[in-house]
Amino acid sequence: MTLFLKDDEVAQCVTMDGMLEAIESMQRDYGNGQAHNMTRRKIIAEGGMLSVMGGGLFHQGLLGVKTYTVVKGSYSFQVSLYDADTGKLLCYTQANRMGQLRTGATTGIAVKHLANPGDATVGIIGTGGQAATQLEAVSKIRGIKKIKAFSRTKERREEFARRMTDAMGVEVSAAATNEEAVRDCDIVICIAATMEPVVEGAWLKDGCTVIGAGPTTWRAREVDEATITRAGKLIVDSTEQATLEAGDICSAVDKGLVQWSKVQELRHVVSGAITGRDSGNQIVYAKMMGTGLADVAAAKLAYDLAKANGLGTEMDW
Repeated sequence: MTLFLKDDEVAQCVTMDGMLEAIESMQRDYGNGQAHNMTRRKIIAEGGMLSVMGGGLFHQGLLGVKTYTVVKGSYSFQVSLYDADTGKLLCYTQANRMGQLRTGATTGIAVKHLANPGDATVGIIGTGGQAATQLEAVSKIRGIKKIKAFSRTKERREEFARRMTDAMGVEVSAAATNEEAVRDCDIVICIAATMEPVVEGAWLKDGCTVIGAGPTTWRAREVDEATITRAGKLIVDSTEQATLEAGDICSAVDKGLVQWSKVQELRHVVSGAITGRDSGNQIVYAKMMGTGLADVAAAKLAYDLAKANGLGTEMDW
């Protein structure tokens, strides 16, 4: 039997706490050589785009693939989960809500292993559909003193600040500029649909951890060159994807400012093979593009919880 899940069913059973645990476990297993990531590939058509990515959780006997389309600015996400031993389709799930949780949880795990300990002031640039789960994930990893939020539209950032203040019980203020949102922050999150840098290295305090979780194309740059050169650590969730999707790092490499050999993967930090930071004053930049392997881990979580709670539709397949 194959389980079919809708977004609302995923939302009923999957929480951020569970997703954080699933993503951290996946990163650890991946770092220990027990998993494989299939880099995102895109097909650009006249009317839209199809993306395909996936991975294998070998120790769990699972394979999976995520597909999604982007047409006229509208996204549609799905994940297929397979039994690696039999080839059976275990689960086919919509993945819009799951993707929000997975993206937020990836940032949360990056913060856990890269950011300095202690309560933090957080700046976030971008207040769209992915922003709330970014803050939710970080709030479960670190104590938060206050949050500063910026987006280009004043009304949207002020509405986001009010909504998140109520939801999180932490003061969230609407910053007038992106510089104001970044200055004096311990953690900076970029989750904006931008092609040009929204973070400048000159604005960063020593010891800051910067997370780039926005666009995944070599043309887009979330941070400027000074951020890249000031960073003592450059971390990604996939070096193979980074050469195609981390535009700010690609640009810096092309100009000879850094070498790809300096770029390390989050999985090796989580598994303990390398350190996340070398000192409290070090600036760390992490570009989290989102991997197919993370989607497989997220789908496994949704599958297990839906089965346990009697959710979804089972069909012969």
